[in-house]
Amino acid sequence: MDSAWFQHCPGILVATSQEGAISGFNPEAERVLGAERVRGGSLFESVHPDHRDAVASAWAKMSEGEAWNSLCQMRDADGSYRAFSLHARRVSGRSEIYVTIVAMPQLSSGHLAVPPAEDLKSLPVIAPERVLREILDCLDLSVYVIDHQGTYLLHDGKGCRAGGFEPGTLIGRNLFEIFGADKDSMTDIQRALAGEPVHATAEAIDVLWESWFVPMRENSGEVVGMLGLTLAKSDVRKALVELRTKMELIERQEEVIRNLETPVIQVWEKVLTLPMMGMVDSQRVGRLMDDVLSAVVRTSARFAILDLTGVDMVDTATASHLFSLIRAIRLLGAEGIVTGIRPTVAQTAVTLGLDLSSVTTCANLREGLRLCIRRMAEENRGRRNEMDQ
Repeated sequence: MDSAWFQHCPGILVATSQEGAISGFNPEAERVLGAERVRGGSLFESVHPDHRDAVASAWAKMSEGEAWNSLCQMRDADGSYRAFSLHARRVSGRSEIYVTIVAMPQLSSGHLAVPPAEDLKSLPVIAPERVLREILDCLDLSVYVIDHQGTYLLHDGKGCRAGGFEPGTLIGRNLFEIFGADKDSMTDIQRALAGEPVHATAEAIDVLWESWFVPMRENSGEVVGMLGLTLAKSDVRKALVELRTKMELIERQEEVIRNLETPVIQVWEKVLTLPMMGMVDSQRVGRLMDDVLSAVVRTSARFAILDLTGVDMVDTATASHLFSLIRAIRLLGAEGIVTGIRPTVAQTAVTLGLDLSSVTTCANLREGLRLCIRRMAEENRGRRNEMDQ
């Protein structure tokens, strides 16, 4: 009864004789039921008179190893009757009966959620330790208790296996020696041992771990250890990895599409062409401007043909950006030529009131290319004549 687990357990634990005399209790029992009732008193004295006979009868008939569960009203430290769930078992080879007592919620009206005494035996009460056992065996949850030095006092739950350990194998070992390399988690645990509850998440061994670190205190308030609960979210981690992979694939596909949707092609020496198709928006034009201006500088282009044959429609903002691109090309010492303007695009430009008098336009890409070749030929002849003179 003096074990660390018994003394620091957050539940209400008592040990009694078959006559109900309390022979052992933990601090929580003293706090909830009252020191005067647990120190040398009888458990039956705390039970409501309507339920006392039923509890005493069950105690008297309880054989070695037998368990008994029920609901009843009991007096708390304030002297008021409250609803409690009793879960008792007689120890094999001894006459002691160990009792776990769980406080039940009160109804909103203030009445205790306890049935009449005659109905106690028919109620299917489930022991909380059984519920806890099912949770630990079915969920990827690990529950552990360490003392102030980091030594494991409890290590249980299916989630332990996700971390590479069988439940119970770490009891007596030191947490800081085993997991000391994980500095972030060790910092969170140190904070909990200093008295601060901590909720944290971390990724390790392809698993997303969500942890709660709860300080365990004496009645004086001194922290004597830590209760830890860690949930292994392997499915969440897998989903995150799959999502990240899909996002990376989408980004690569978008990059390919961006490269294909506005290819800058050198169709002749010092002549670039930019065939555009589909819907053109401001974002696409912004990318196009970066690509075209970089290509003009890289190739020392003399002409850049912007072919709009495949463009059926542009909005007003986009049309303005397109003609701004022509002006930007001119600032780099090249000439921008627009070919294949559709009627809808021309109408938008007129509606905007854009001054196109300085923009060279051709009916189609072939005519635009001929114009570039013709002008470059004229420029070459002019240079030769200058040299001959």
